[in-house]
Amino acid sequence: MKKSSPLHRVRLVEPKGHIVRDCPGTKNHICCGLKIIDMIEGCVLFCSYCVLRTYLNSSEIKAVNDIRYIISQIDAEIENEPNQVMRFCTGELSDSLALDRILRLNVPLIEFFGTRRRAILELKSKWAYIDHLLPYLNRYTVISFSVAPEKIIKNEEKRTSPLRKRLLALKKAIDVGLYVGLHFDPIIIYPGFEKDYGALIDDIARTIDLKRVIWVSLGALRFPRSLFRVLLEEKRKNLFFGEFILGEDGKMRYLKAQRINAYKHIYECLKEKDSDLFIYLCMERPFVWKSVTGEDITKNADLICKFDERVRSFYGGEI
Repeated sequence: MKKSSPLHRVRLVEPKGHIVRDCPGTKNHICCGLKIIDMIEGCVLFCSYCVLRTYLNSSEIKAVNDIRYIISQIDAEIENEPNQVMRFCTGELSDSLALDRILRLNVPLIEFFGTRRRAILELKSKWAYIDHLLPYLNRYTVISFSVAPEKIIKNEEKRTSPLRKRLLALKKAIDVGLYVGLHFDPIIIYPGFEKDYGALIDDIARTIDLKRVIWVSLGALRFPRSLFRVLLEEKRKNLFFGEFILGEDGKMRYLKAQRINAYKHIYECLKEKDSDLFIYLCMERPFVWKSVTGEDITKNADLICKFDERVRSFYGGEI
């Protein structure tokens, strides 16, 4: 039987309410102040640990059909924060690139951020195809990829691009003058993960210029209880070597000591490659920040300030 095109699963919808919103964050955890653009809801990729598996009640993918409506909301957010470098990302309820060759929603956003300045668009993905964007890309778009050991990609990130293709796409973005991002999220703990993540970082350093990496995030595996039950039924053995607790946000996550150990290992491996890398933790408490980085990040404003400094150090007076 012939497989249907992903386009057959996509429904164009009229925009309603706030398409652009604050990252939801987690109470008492440090958030970086990212703005989310919910242009697409649903994903054609299949990551076993993805919260969308239980968060969305339909396999249908919805895409907003009025890009001008979205841009007007982005513009309003920028105007509301005149003293901050705003960062926007489309990869919260979908993958930023997986459907873009079909839907072509990113080009008008890229062009808008290129003229608007004082704000950055991040396209975050596990789908390593950016050729259709190359004629339009400008320095105010950051191409980011989630990265993981090949073992995890093969077994837990079905339909996504292999690691090598993700890294080559990052190199292509760098070659046309862009800055890029890396997201070690989710970090998965299993026997031998230290060696595998060390090898992953070696591969990254061999393939791309780390001086062009504007930020790196570290985030440990976490998911809602409803997905926890699904993963147990599927016997996802790679995901259950650590010990889990229920967090304040209702998500299962590794014990604090295990998270700190994993973060420190990856943080130190990255810093050995380039001590100037800007590395931040996703949704962690101040104690974890201090234990891993030695920095006193006690509130959201502390991290947002560090992001502003980092971006301005890259762009100078352009932003």
